[in-house]
Amino acid sequence: MRRFLLLCVLSLSAHASQVIDLSGSGWSFKTTLDTDHRPVTVPHSWLLEKETQRYIGHGLYERDFDLPSLPAGKIARLHFDAVYDVAEVWVNGKRLGRHEGGYTPFEFDITKLARVGRNHVVVDVDNTPTLTSIPSLSTGHLTTDPWPEFDTAKATIVGWLPYGGIVRPVHVTIGDAIYVENVKIDAIPNLQTGDAAVTVRARIRNASANTAAAHLDGTVAGLKTSFRPARINSGDSKVLTWTATLPKAHLWSVREPYLYDAELHLGEEVFRSRIGVRKIEVRGTELLLNGRVVHLNGANRIGEDEEEGSRESDAIIERDLTDMLAANMRMMRIAHYPQTEAMLRFADEHGMLIIAEAGNWGMSSWQIADPDIRKRWKLQMNEMMEMDWNHPSVIAWSVGNEYESYKQEGKDWTRDMRSYTLSLDQTRLVTFADRYTGDPSVKTGADDASQFSDFVSVNVYGNYAKAFDHVHQLYPDKPVFITEFGKMTDAGLHDPERIANINEAMTAVKARPWIIGASLWTWNDYRSFIKGTPSNGIRSWGVVTLKRERRDSWKAVQELFKGDLP
Repeated sequence: MRRFLLLCVLSLSAHASQVIDLSGSGWSFKTTLDTDHRPVTVPHSWLLEKETQRYIGHGLYERDFDLPSLPAGKIARLHFDAVYDVAEVWVNGKRLGRHEGGYTPFEFDITKLARVGRNHVVVDVDNTPTLTSIPSLSTGHLTTDPWPEFDTAKATIVGWLPYGGIVRPVHVTIGDAIYVENVKIDAIPNLQTGDAAVTVRARIRNASANTAAAHLDGTVAGLKTSFRPARINSGDSKVLTWTATLPKAHLWSVREPYLYDAELHLGEEVFRSRIGVRKIEVRGTELLLNGRVVHLNGANRIGEDEEEGSRESDAIIERDLTDMLAANMRMMRIAHYPQTEAMLRFADEHGMLIIAEAGNWGMSSWQIADPDIRKRWKLQMNEMMEMDWNHPSVIAWSVGNEYESYKQEGKDWTRDMRSYTLSLDQTRLVTFADRYTGDPSVKTGADDASQFSDFVSVNVYGNYAKAFDHVHQLYPDKPVFITEFGKMTDAGLHDPERIANINEAMTAVKARPWIIGASLWTWNDYRSFIKGTPSNGIRSWGVVTLKRERRDSWKAVQELFKGDLP
């Protein structure tokens, strides 16, 4: 089956009439084990501090902030770029609400609670992984019996640190009560004519007390937009759509990541971005970008810095991804969770291909069959997609990693979540990272959930040639991408065992044209609480250390990952 995916991207940035930055100093913090608050700087993660470096539980953040008098027709929105993992927020003693998911932005309308002058915000943050959170404690694939019958003592924490805290910036936006909630821009390039059909979908919200008119205009790739004015009822949202043809579109590619400018206006707000036009498709066992066959490799990257933890500044992102590019890392399932805007912007600007994944990590069959877990995952997947779906670097959505795909519940999950994902965005491929293609029960492709993937993604550690060939026997008409491979060795810079392992894997990859690429686990060492982590708390899977020192394997990967850019 051949399916075409066509994309233009808008990485949206909003410039409102006033933004009050709440990052930096001015915050106080304490855990449930502390008597007194202590001053902290936000973004903040308590696992970076000696007193709380292994603390799992609730942390309480507070600060005062000043607001001016709001002009008529204006509202105030309290915005968090990310809080790990569950946040409950109060302003001036009134509860605003709750948000789950440690990697995606959220906000609350605080207009009715705001005072002229001094205001007070409290954020209760919980980083406790549970059997029903996302990411969840993994049951280790030991049983299909539901909790509480399950022996919770055998549950496994996720492989990366559950960084607790307000881990990304915070601000208050003062702007019009009619505002843009989200924008999606698709462009369908015709590779024969060179033109692209452009569609802009802008979701506008009316937070005022009355029905109001929305007037949206601007330019996209040099084309003047002409949205029809719309009347939106109080408290409702409406999608405004505009279509046009972009003649002789300059395509975005790995070789030449060309980006156009886009700018939209709604009242006093201006939304600016850079957009790329490209076409991705699966044809038989090939992955094509703008009609050219893709064979590229990369690495998974755990988003943490030795000093900053998960507080990933633009400078940290640029440092890390520049090193990955230097090692010829171009295509990857980069992590098990949503990425920062800065990371995807870098990928857009430098021609990297990303498989984006939301937190279904190692769930057992009873977990992925649970209705509440399914609902919770859909919400987080939706948030990730709306945050990322306008980046040309994102070529596929992953619906999970190493869940029990060989069981009926795993097949049901993959089929259903594929359908859900495509209901939100039909411009990308859908896959998941499979670890069960080698299970004795998987004798044909119909025995495993990868039958529902546009391309098969597999995690393989050792015995590479045999494992790869078995996957191809199961799915002879699908491309295969290796989402994980590699070896954890000691912490030194000289790592001949890892080099030998990577050489074995890449020799097998290059001998099989139906393998479209491989993503090393991992580019960097990372801290973890998971069982089997060395006493220093660091899992040394990386070709660079936690301090970003290059191991001998970095140079080996640089040579092995060389290839033609599509």
